[in-house]
Amino acid sequence: MVATWNPAAASSYYLRGAEYYLGAVEPVGRWYAPGADFGLVDGAEVEPLTFERLYAGRGVDGQTLLSQSGRADRVPAFDVTFSAPRSVALAWAFAGLDLKAAIEAAQERAVRAVLTTIEREAIWARRGKGGLTLEPVALSAAQFQHGESRPAEHEDGRIFGDPNLHTHTVVLNLATRADGSVGAIHSKILRDWKMAAGAQYHAALAHEMETLGFAIDRVGYNGTFELAGVSDVLIRYFSARRKEIEDELAEHQTTSRSAAALASAITRATREAKSDSGTRSREEVWAEAAAAQGVAVETFAENLRQHGRQPESQLGERLLAERLAVLPRELTETRSVFERRDLFRAVSAALVGTGLPAERVSNEVERLLHDGAVVEIGRDPIGLPRYSTAEMVAVERQIVEIARDLAADTRKGINRDALIVRCNDAGLSLEQRSAAITATGPQAIAIIEGAPGSGKTTTLAPVVAAYREAGCRVLGAATAWRIARMLQNDLGIEARATASWLEKARRGHEILDRNTVLIVDEAGLLSSRDMHAILSEVQRAGAKLILIGDRGQLQAIGAGPGLDLVSRAVEAARVETIVRQHDAWAREAVRDFGAGETGRALEAFAERGLLVEVRGARAAITAIADRWEAAQDADPTASNLLLAKTNAQVAAISREVRGRLKDRGLIHGPEIEFATVTPSGHGSQITLARGDHIRFLVRSDELGVVNGSVGIVTRVMEQVDPDAPGERRIKVEAVTGGRLVTFDPTALADDKGRARLGWAYSSSIYGSQGLTVDRALVLVDPALDRHDIYVAASRARDKTTLVVDTSAIDRHILAERPLDRQVTGIELSASERRDWLAGRLSRSNIKLSTVAVIEAGGEQAKGRIRLASRSRELDHGL
Repeated sequence: MVATWNPAAASSYYLRGAEYYLGAVEPVGRWYAPGADFGLVDGAEVEPLTFERLYAGRGVDGQTLLSQSGRADRVPAFDVTFSAPRSVALAWAFAGLDLKAAIEAAQERAVRAVLTTIEREAIWARRGKGGLTLEPVALSAAQFQHGESRPAEHEDGRIFGDPNLHTHTVVLNLATRADGSVGAIHSKILRDWKMAAGAQYHAALAHEMETLGFAIDRVGYNGTFELAGVSDVLIRYFSARRKEIEDELAEHQTTSRSAAALASAITRATREAKSDSGTRSREEVWAEAAAAQGVAVETFAENLRQHGRQPESQLGERLLAERLAVLPRELTETRSVFERRDLFRAVSAALVGTGLPAERVSNEVERLLHDGAVVEIGRDPIGLPRYSTAEMVAVERQIVEIARDLAADTRKGINRDALIVRCNDAGLSLEQRSAAITATGPQAIAIIEGAPGSGKTTTLAPVVAAYREAGCRVLGAATAWRIARMLQNDLGIEARATASWLEKARRGHEILDRNTVLIVDEAGLLSSRDMHAILSEVQRAGAKLILIGDRGQLQAIGAGPGLDLVSRAVEAARVETIVRQHDAWAREAVRDFGAGETGRALEAFAERGLLVEVRGARAAITAIADRWEAAQDADPTASNLLLAKTNAQVAAISREVRGRLKDRGLIHGPEIEFATVTPSGHGSQITLARGDHIRFLVRSDELGVVNGSVGIVTRVMEQVDPDAPGERRIKVEAVTGGRLVTFDPTALADDKGRARLGWAYSSSIYGSQGLTVDRALVLVDPALDRHDIYVAASRARDKTTLVVDTSAIDRHILAERPLDRQVTGIELSASERRDWLAGRLSRSNIKLSTVAVIEAGGEQAKGRIRLASRSRELDHGL
């Protein structure tokens, strides 16, 4: 499901735009208007004059309906488009008249089911000073069901619009309020519900198709599905328009799921006018193309129904119960606080494939709340509920309580005078010395927090030496094995990945005691659950804990800001002075990025020629590789780091660098390609030959490598498996950590047989935390936020170069403009692009803790926001 949001354009444009929805090729539009607002009749045909009048926000007398109509940026309506899976569209396209009508009716019912939920949950008008009061209002929308995509060239050279059953729901941006006045709806709430709306649409349509006798399979993220019996090959062929958009996205090294805004911008920027395919009907064009693909068009849809059977209700109920049982835990895997829309989205997705109707969503949501599996913990700034689970609330409360107890647990501290001597001998600054004194104080817990590159690890050297002299055992931990190994090498202590220590503790190993000091580096990456486990083990053993981290950098992928919770009970020692960057301007720029002063930081890079702006993703990759190659030639001994946001971008940079190494003869000999998996779990392919630099993405005690270990391939071999004729065996020899290892990539495979191995020519920004290099090259795109750029710009001592694809920025800027100005070829100024980019890079996406939400709720003024009961039936007559 894709939602398109358009700023207002000239009224003449919208009147012309209305003709698109009222064309003669597609069925007439129908009103969704259960509330009968503005005299609309639910289910009635959309008449052009009424549609155009309400689109312009005018009454039957031609006067404006809105109490505040003078705003030039008023958005007349929002187009929310519900698109059926391509297999459903194909079944519809090749069905007989009766079945075709039944599928169209199923599409209509599925969309209306979603709109019913949207009206109850996400349609509000703002009232009062500053719009602080929310009032439930009626949803009025014109529904237009369409059946094809815009023309595109297919792999066999044919040019036509693919079957694409979809419904444009044009939600009018006006509604009558309780006092009779007319106001705009709260667009952000509606926009934020689009993922939940998409999931419920998938659930509703899947149920409708199963009722018609079809079976579904390939259920994916957010409840996406396909019809059983329709091959992926046929789906790909009849998705030529989608392929055009995906190709554009691939050029930007991203996907439509991870870059919905960019996909939408590309869709609008590259679309062409719909055509009537000459004198032939679109059904004739589709049938001819399908027959050429070997499809028996006349029996295609009915044969699909033979794949299906009416779902057994008991089996569906059992499957839903199993999914809902684990849903609360899944909702808090990546965050500890979620919204009502997240709950609806998850329950809707859980329904897909059960055969149960989507109308169950609301009941199941209320049941989860009634049974206490999900609990409301507070309200957001506009008064909508926020949720978590009882388990997560307990975990995060206990983090604060245990941290407070540890801070009150005092024991004999390190001799302060001796420590100061050590700090002075090590050349520590006053700030670093103060942090070392805090870390070695009598409390059982301490935090050293500061900017990246401020020498936090250097500060630890005299701390470790002092504790060892006092007879203590010092251990190290970090989220990544690679950082743990750096701790081990830099401080000369035993260090492991945090997960490894916790697993040992879970198995009953006595790791800590009162004579142990545990140093946890990059503690800002710890999830709430991991932080709770560490604190509990430290408290049980009576050990000392020193947390090293920075809340301003990237947070944990797992749920909850663990370090922030501890800092509520323990005052952190701050180390703010950056020492990593050699140049004063670079240190200042890093501070500016961290503080959200991104415009000033970008200008500093631009003044020194270190903000490289190019046109196109391909040009950006080339620019990074060019500068990397020049840096290597200038000083082969210097360390270089090539950074990007996504694994797809990392792979694109690696592929370009590898190609250049091949051209130079540094990678040579036989090549072997095999399937791999990225750190985010997506499938990929890798080609290896002698000279390739590789990164292990999993720990292997047999090979002596950890997640993040790098190596250089010395040989690759491919042999026929004697135990399984016809299957190949791959052997890779590589030097890692000064040792030669030989391994079969399948020994490092995940449960799908994909090797957890990658090229080591580039790195993700998230994976670069804790690294220090001489030079860094960063691909800067609109997906980055303040935390990303703060980490990326702070890795290098000598020089950091930021490379920007201006065409990607242009697409985003154009997508935010009125529809009549969303055309390519418009020249944007460098300052306009830079200002827009600065705004994007200044965004802060801090994860909330349950403790913070609960505390904020206690401070919120009561009765400021009027919200109707969530179980209400809207009374549109009031």
